[in-house]
Amino acid sequence: YTRMLDVGGGPGTYSIKLVQATPGLSSTVMDLPAVIAIAQEIIAGYNLSDRVSVVAGDYISGRYPEGKDTVLMSGMMHREVPATCRELLLKANAALERGGMVIVADVFCDDESKVTPPFATLFALNMMLTSENGSAHSITEMTNWMQEAGFAEVEVRPLPMSHSVVFGKKT
Repeated sequence: YTRMLDVGGGPGTYSIKLVQATPGLSSTVMDLPAVIAIAQEIIAGYNLSDRVSVVAGDYISGRYPEGKDTVLMSGMMHREVPATCRELLLKANAALERGGMVIVADVFCDDESKVTPPFATLFALNMMLTSENGSAHSITEMTNWMQEAGFAEVEVRPLPMSHSVVFGKKT
């Protein structure tokens, strides 16, 4: 994979670290105009402007740049209701070439009660209190939404503190 789109990529932290660790990888950070202005400064400070570009856009209402082989969606799904998560995955699919990969990294709760583990529950409560649509989704929900959006070979890799990374390939 060599052409990544970092949706809602903020200051470009993940893009910077990933291109530093991955020879041949370039990334485009997509976020709101004010955020992109800051990201450009940070990216330039790392001397990575040749490998990390930026594009202003709202990840909900805007179109995603096409022709990518990777779409990273990190720490954003917990801010959205299920219907929006599904729409975002469809937009990611449209931005990807066939065989491309979507990567969703976030905090996830368990599949049965959605009230464990404790960190995910407290995180979801915090999101509900501090944002309009915030919560935490389950791994099963995310894998189902990815499959509905046309992704196959969906794989989950758990990380510490109720975080997981969910991968899927565009068919």
